[in-house]
Amino acid sequence: MTDSENQPQSISIPNLGGLITKDDIYYKGKVPYCSWAKTAQRIRENAPNWFFALESNPEGGFIWKAPDNTGYILGYFQNVVTGIKLPLYHYAITSGFNKTIPFDDISSNDLQKAHRRCLCACACYSFGDAFELWAGLEIEDAKKEEALPEKEDRIKRTPDKPKDKGEPIESIEDKDYGKPISDTARKTVIDKMTALFKKHPDKKDALIDKFKKQYGITTKQLSHADIRTAEQGQFLTIAINEIDSNL
Repeated sequence: MTDSENQPQSISIPNLGGLITKDDIYYKGKVPYCSWAKTAQRIRENAPNWFFALESNPEGGFIWKAPDNTGYILGYFQNVVTGIKLPLYHYAITSGFNKTIPFDDISSNDLQKAHRRCLCACACYSFGDAFELWAGLEIEDAKKEEALPEKEDRIKRTPDKPKDKGEPIESIEDKDYGKPISDTARKTVIDKMTALFKKHPDKKDALIDKFKKQYGITTKQLSHADIRTAEQGQFLTIAINEIDSNL
């Protein structure tokens, strides 16, 4: 065997950063997304012979059990010509509200959605595909966590009482009501709800009931003033996006 044959095989990993275009992006509200199908097409065109797969668990399935009794999958890319396998990428199996699902409750539909989402995330992890989009989303999430809401003089706890002047904002966090939502954010959520109900009126009662149950609201009619905190605004936005994505 010659010295050249003893040399380790050189690994050339495609760099797909910078390939995503505006035509690849669609929006849910103001949040940009790229479909898994377009991600797969970019990989086929720019990373030939690299294919996405899931690592099998010891029992032969694809869902791995986490210590907290939820589930995750392990995705990776492998070159079918050279056999080179890139590092595994962990991806939690979640519901539409980005909440983990108990292991025994994970369905085939949950696995299918996680597989497609993992494909996109792993493509960024392995090849830098659409890193601009993923970085933007992470930065935006960080800004939302750090940003302080616009100040309001008062917030209503019981908006169905017209003479209730509300409580000072300073007391809200002390009582675990959460950060008060700004007028701008509330209007954005209300506009999204209005658009959803106009397009899918059959979804109105289910969304309102879910919101009222989540936050213990007992009034029969839900008013704009019931959306009091930033957390409630985020809950409604996620719920609306989930409905849109499933229709």
